[in-house]
Amino acid sequence: MAQIKTKHYAVTLCLALSFFVGSLNAECCTDGETEIDPDDCTKYRVCCHGEFVSKSCEDGMYWNSDTGKCEINNGECNPTNCVEGEIEGNPEDCAAYLECINGTVVSQSCADGYYFNVTECIPDTCGVCEDNGECNGTPSCTEGELEIDPADCAGYLACSNGTLVNKKCPNDTYFNNNTLTCTPDLDGVCLNCTEGSQRPEPSGDCTKYQICSGGRYVTVSCDTGDYWNSALGKCVKDNGECNGTPSCTDGELEIDPADCAGYLACSNGTLVNKKCPNDTYFNNNTLTCTPDLDGVCLNCIEGSQRPEPSGDCTKYQICSGGRYVTVSCDAGDYWNSTLGKCVKDNGECNGTPSCTDGELEIDPADCAGYLACSNGTLVNKKCPNDTYFNNNTLTCTPDLDGVCLNCTEGSQRPEPSGDCTKYQICSGGKYVTVSCDAGDYWNSTLGECVKDNGECNGTPSCTDGELEIDPADCAGYLACSNGTLVNKKCPNDNYFNNNTLTCTPDLDGVCLNCTEGSKKPEPSGDCTKYQICAGGKYVTMSCSAGEYWNNNTKICEMDNGECNGTPSCQEGDIKENPADCAGYMQCVNGNYVARKCSATEFFNTTLNQCVVDQDGVCIPKTCDPQCCDLPNYSMWPVEKNCSAFFQCVGGKYAEQTCPNNLQFNTKTESCDYPENVDCDDGSAPPSGPNAGPSGTYCESHGRCVGRSDGTMLPYEINACSSSYIVCQCECEVNFICSDGLIFNVDLQTCDWASNVKC
Repeated sequence: MAQIKTKHYAVTLCLALSFFVGSLNAECCTDGETEIDPDDCTKYRVCCHGEFVSKSCEDGMYWNSDTGKCEINNGECNPTNCVEGEIEGNPEDCAAYLECINGTVVSQSCADGYYFNVTECIPDTCGVCEDNGECNGTPSCTEGELEIDPADCAGYLACSNGTLVNKKCPNDTYFNNNTLTCTPDLDGVCLNCTEGSQRPEPSGDCTKYQICSGGRYVTVSCDTGDYWNSALGKCVKDNGECNGTPSCTDGELEIDPADCAGYLACSNGTLVNKKCPNDTYFNNNTLTCTPDLDGVCLNCIEGSQRPEPSGDCTKYQICSGGRYVTVSCDAGDYWNSTLGKCVKDNGECNGTPSCTDGELEIDPADCAGYLACSNGTLVNKKCPNDTYFNNNTLTCTPDLDGVCLNCTEGSQRPEPSGDCTKYQICSGGKYVTVSCDAGDYWNSTLGECVKDNGECNGTPSCTDGELEIDPADCAGYLACSNGTLVNKKCPNDNYFNNNTLTCTPDLDGVCLNCTEGSKKPEPSGDCTKYQICAGGKYVTMSCSAGEYWNNNTKICEMDNGECNGTPSCQEGDIKENPADCAGYMQCVNGNYVARKCSATEFFNTTLNQCVVDQDGVCIPKTCDPQCCDLPNYSMWPVEKNCSAFFQCVGGKYAEQTCPNNLQFNTKTESCDYPENVDCDDGSAPPSGPNAGPSGTYCESHGRCVGRSDGTMLPYEINACSSSYIVCQCECEVNFICSDGLIFNVDLQTCDWASNVKC
């Protein structure tokens, strides 16, 4: 029989595609074999064509892996019905919101005087919860008036232009509710210090000092014979300085071992910390502040930006934690240094390769890192802790001689020698050894010296399952495991409640707990500003003049009226996404939001809709010779073999075989029973009982019995739904459309709701 090539333009052959994919990714299971779904106890998986497919139990039932069947759920299975930590507005209360906690939606209330605005509670200065969201411009406060900030004991609200604006008290002070002033926090009223920062002991005892841990200062003693030198920021040998004997000559300058961008100047017989200007460092040879042209010292203003030093115009650097980190622009954009943001690349950045892939170079800004060439561009890489990049061997090498300063300031670790009465703390970029007081030992879990009740020699210090507070982290706790307390972390925006010993939503700002570098709108409602998480707390940043904060894109953009409430687009409008040919932009709440086409589609800018990418418009088209001139999913029979066929998928040519002795039907381009196919090669009849073409038994609602593989059905009859069913082995396999789409029975595809008649 001569080979006949037929073209296939529809994307309804789920069967053929599943055969092709299955042959490449077979899990080697036996048809009819079942296993539990590891992600959902109301589901299980059954083997079909050598691969596991998902099945759901009836409502009120769960999959019992012991009996191998669905059974009544009497509490054995409690599936979550929401995403942990997800929040949304409460439609019944504008001063409340709904939060997913332990798989259950729970109603939470904003603080008094606040309302919930899309993603968070903000001050209700316009009476949003009282006058249907209309702010008539009447000042809500008197100019100069001060109020407490219920979300921050170290801050307050000041009236400016009729609106309450967030203000911050200086370090080591809190806002006194009685005097309405920032007051020195001598009694620890408010947690307010930078993690790892140090200061002299307030009692005046020069043999001790304090270090900030968990938002508050704790006292540490120097070793015997040492004293705390505030200028050096460490304990040093006491040569009489502790009792007032001058330790230096006025005007004398020294290097500051803890800060390469600063120095020590002698004043009144004591060395005092001084700081060099921005972008300079203290030159140890000339004893002067020198422009830092070669990146000798990390010294930048938090949130400041600059071009990527490697010259890659598709990237830029932002200052975070005192050092610059590299950030990539979106595809199709480049970094415009003048505007200080990523914008569309119209040829300004041509992307010509600047290096050879695999090439390595030193990173002049980081001795513990290097630059590796990837796709013609040098990319920042980091050596592991306690190693540096060796310029001679071009490898990461153990830093045994302290060649490179490489640790996080204030971080702690056990003493490498194994002496449990000591620990190490990072100071000035390198670890220094500190001894615990007599009778104490270093508890790595707590991160502090505690009384030694035998733990130092291995005796269990707790009972398994026991929970304790973590004095170094109010957003975490300690759980006993194998006789040792282990650090655990509460979810974002939660803190560990010392009374209930549970993680509790932090509605009152009890604990500073945010992800470093995460961003959110300015709580005051000022759309020209935003907040970024730095050091565990949010700090306010201002956009450039003429820009506003776009919370959808998470960047400052040109203000074309969006800042005063004017929508920038019509609801539901769609347009092309220049950064993604397989996606588009849709107008949601007055702003364009990126959307995705399905896996086999691209966005046709002429039709302004997603269409099947048959010609490789968006999906790179590399093809075998037999497939280059044929549409995707083309198939034709194999000569003298009724059960086999050739197929082109994604430009790849492959011979496929129908399962269970079924035969290839050239008219329907699917595997079918021999009686429906006019072909005879002497092969055996289809195998298995009458449960389905594969001979696989499955529990179903019966809707797929007698239907061919690949048949698509709505999940619920006569109802609009994003769920649908594809028949395989006469069993039902559940699928869900992408966000915003529902199943169109007439077109047998996912479609916009406006196009579907139910």
